[in-house]
Amino acid sequence: MALRRRYIVLILSIILMMSGVMIGAGTQSGFGTITVTEVDFQAVDGSLIHSTLQRPNYATDINQLPGVVVIHGVIQSKEWLMAFGIELSRRGFVVLTIDANSHGNSEIGTGAGAAALDYIANLDYVDSFKIGLIGHSMGGGIAWRAIADSSTNVDALVLVGSWVNSTEMPYIPSTLIATGAFDELSSLSTDLTPLENFFGVTDIEVGITYGSFGDSSARRVVLPRTNHLFETIDSVIVSESIDWMKEGLKDGIEDSYWIPSGTQIYSLWLVGGFIGLLGVILTAFPMLAILIDISPFQKVKGFFSTITTVSNKTVIVSGTIYAAIGIGTFFPFNLVGFMIPFPQSYGSSLILWFLGSGIISFVVLKLIRLKRPQMVSETKQAPAITPKNLVLTALLAGIVSLWIYACTLAVDVGLALDFRCFLPGFNDLTVNRALMVPFYFIPFLVYFYVEGDWFGGVMRTKSKDAWTKTHIHWTVKGILIKSFPYFFLIIIQYGYGLLTGIALLPGMIGFSFLFFYAFAPWFVISTVIVIWGHHLTGKYWLGAIVNALLFSWIIASMLPIAF
Repeated sequence: MALRRRYIVLILSIILMMSGVMIGAGTQSGFGTITVTEVDFQAVDGSLIHSTLQRPNYATDINQLPGVVVIHGVIQSKEWLMAFGIELSRRGFVVLTIDANSHGNSEIGTGAGAAALDYIANLDYVDSFKIGLIGHSMGGGIAWRAIADSSTNVDALVLVGSWVNSTEMPYIPSTLIATGAFDELSSLSTDLTPLENFFGVTDIEVGITYGSFGDSSARRVVLPRTNHLFETIDSVIVSESIDWMKEGLKDGIEDSYWIPSGTQIYSLWLVGGFIGLLGVILTAFPMLAILIDISPFQKVKGFFSTITTVSNKTVIVSGTIYAAIGIGTFFPFNLVGFMIPFPQSYGSSLILWFLGSGIISFVVLKLIRLKRPQMVSETKQAPAITPKNLVLTALLAGIVSLWIYACTLAVDVGLALDFRCFLPGFNDLTVNRALMVPFYFIPFLVYFYVEGDWFGGVMRTKSKDAWTKTHIHWTVKGILIKSFPYFFLIIIQYGYGLLTGIALLPGMIGFSFLFFYAFAPWFVISTVIVIWGHHLTGKYWLGAIVNALLFSWIIASMLPIAF
């Protein structure tokens, strides 16, 4: 990449990043009609609860508006449910979307839901007699506990992909149950009888409202065609939730600010998040190319080798083996990981999967080379890996990673945003979460270094007539080998649900596909980084270290803190 072109690409990437940020921030603020702030408050046990508050500009102490608390599910954070915050706030509701205890930037503890209800009800521009509550999955359970523990009365409740409470409650609000038809954790699409006691009727029909909002007996169930993960951005569920809050908190009145529930803009927030995330990631590539030409990083610069290559048939065979190792080890290592205590839930499972599959891939790689020794792993044009060069490589990777983190922090502090498109992205780290990063770094480093050896070693094909063509060819090949199997499984699972309205793999196995949804897009990105680093240095360390840092950061910020 020519020097001038590197700077042009860097500038364009920054422009792309800022464009996405502006789209996301504009959508989140209703394009100037909503004031968005991040607020912290304490639960009764003293734990700090982090949240996003969206306040319509016309909400005042003399024009109080209804308030709604929104609570996410497990392995999520407040951003996962931002569709509800965006759409409700622009229709005249004050919305508080929280990070539940141990999730996002909230602390370990209990009582997040009750504390959120008390907080929003005490705002002088909120009508404390008109309070709603939305909970997804685990968030539904937190909602029930909040109703039991808080002195604030809830008038309207929406349970998204969650469950009805069978225990004794002080009262039950008017309740909407919105669950995906092929939600992996629900059987409501085939059997509504478990809801009969809660509804107080038999032969329940989907889409019919039973009871009355006047005495809090209103009940309704909707089952749009989606799964557990995507319930929080399903347009039908969002629309039904808007209408439920209108009936329960506004007495069904549509004032001059009202917008029909089907007119939704939160998809722009997702688009802005994608553009912003893409932009900040793209800045890493020209930045690496610029820095590696500056002393002392020039010492790690090398060239990829095309001396020893393999046929496309060999690539397909080797790629199939490598993909099978990754997918085939996922469930066994996750199962074992559940039995190993770790400060973050699911953390030991992911560590075992990355480290275990990396070690198995390394052993298989050695066996392949015993049979075909011509498949060398190192390139003759690359500088030798000395301790000094390795430190310089790590420093180079660290600078780029810190740049991405600085951008993330600036966007979070300035605009109450992070870099994501619904699925996990870049979020700022609390101290406790930052302390988790080293635990993930070494297993991820092993995994991505071995992966680089597969892509640049046993699957190294002939170069094209130009450097750019060679890089594109190798990158596309790597993406297909690495990510296609995961996307294929996702398409099979989700496609079956769309066609039949039934979960292909119900229960925790189907729910575990959440990790495939989360990792598949990031595996595309990590593959590009691995191959780019290999092209710049002729070695696998640069791409491996960058990926290990980024993945450690993402996982540390995503998983709930257990202890």
